[in-house]
Amino acid sequence: MAAFEGRVATGTGLDFAEALRRLESGEPAVAVLGPSPVDLAAVVAFAALGAEGSEGPSLVRRPPDRPRLVAAVSEEALAAVAPRAGRPARLALAAGLLQVLDAWDASHEAAQEAGDLGERDFSAYWHGVAHRREPDAWNAGYWFRRVGRHPLFGPLGAAARTLADGDVALPIGPDGWDPFAMIDLCAQGRAGTDRERLARRLQRLEMATLLEATAAALGSSSKGAVT
Repeated sequence: MAAFEGRVATGTGLDFAEALRRLESGEPAVAVLGPSPVDLAAVVAFAALGAEGSEGPSLVRRPPDRPRLVAAVSEEALAAVAPRAGRPARLALAAGLLQVLDAWDASHEAAQEAGDLGERDFSAYWHGVAHRREPDAWNAGYWFRRVGRHPLFGPLGAAARTLADGDVALPIGPDGWDPFAMIDLCAQGRAGTDRERLARRLQRLEMATLLEATAAALGSSSKGAVT
């Protein structure tokens, strides 16, 4: 997660605040940050998730706090940032970026379309996060069953242990991160309670980890042939 805790987009040297100002003014992401999905994701994460130690987005969907950023992270915008990448991978990253910005409907649509087109690494995970925040625990569980044992569960579970808070059980099982226990924790997290604060910090960690991996995968695929 180190890339998302910095203050400068690595490819351009831009301060994150200046990059955000330009993106929100309507400049295309590729003009601001160049062909770097990772830098775009880092800048959006800085805006949407807050600095390390913050609680990040709410557990339940709400209107976007920064609606002018939404256009900058659409699948169409990502096509210019990563023109050689496959459309399913671009849609998967759009689903993540839109979700952390609370553009829930657009995120859900992108995750659904990415999965329909055969993306198997990240779209189902973002789909599960979307339904957890809807909130629709049954639908979230369905999508996390589709996810199966994700490669991020191990490192995510290890990182989550550092956020232990009082008597609230962490959503960690034998294989690391337990997405079903996370659904339960979020559903039981009434506003203002220790449970809610812990759930939000864990969700921020989960979103940052998943977003970074989704962006890195798109960056790698953009170096190959279009699919």
